[in-house]
Amino acid sequence: MTTRLSRDITAIERDLDRAFEDLAALSRRVSEIETLEESAMGPEVTVYYARSTPTESHLVPVRRRVAQGVDPVKGALELLVRGPLPGSGLDGTIPQGTEVRSLEIKGDLAIADFSEEIVTNFVGGSWNEALLVGSIVNTLTEFPGITRCQILIQGEKRESIGGHIGIDTPQTRAAELIGPR
Repeated sequence: MTTRLSRDITAIERDLDRAFEDLAALSRRVSEIETLEESAMGPEVTVYYARSTPTESHLVPVRRRVAQGVDPVKGALELLVRGPLPGSGLDGTIPQGTEVRSLEIKGDLAIADFSEEIVTNFVGGSWNEALLVGSIVNTLTEFPGITRCQILIQGEKRESIGGHIGIDTPQTRAAELIGPR
């Protein structure tokens, strides 16, 4: 019985040694992957998401990275549409299903064209609309040289997204919507 127990212990020790070797190899591989991911990431951009408390909502600037080779301005807009990272405590401002159709820069004006879902999936409310428009404009005006933003829907100017905030003319930065992080 002692011999059998000794053999079992030896077998367990061998299995543990192999498991530790596998774990070390996996750890090295994870480090290699993280290094590759970092090298594949492009520049940092600032995107504005919403933070809501029981008494108020406001925009907060968040630093995110766009993919290598992606235009930073368009990448920032895509990150805004995608929404904040899970567990960040932040809320997206752009309605689900919305897509960026195009982005054009003409002098100091960014022209951002969105799919119809920005209107059809908008939940409503004047403050939510202010945060939505403000998040787009503030994100785009973070870039040097961009001071105004024209929001288009399906390639056309509209009066508003939800009936409260005019978007038929170029918008300027909405610093009053930015609150504490």
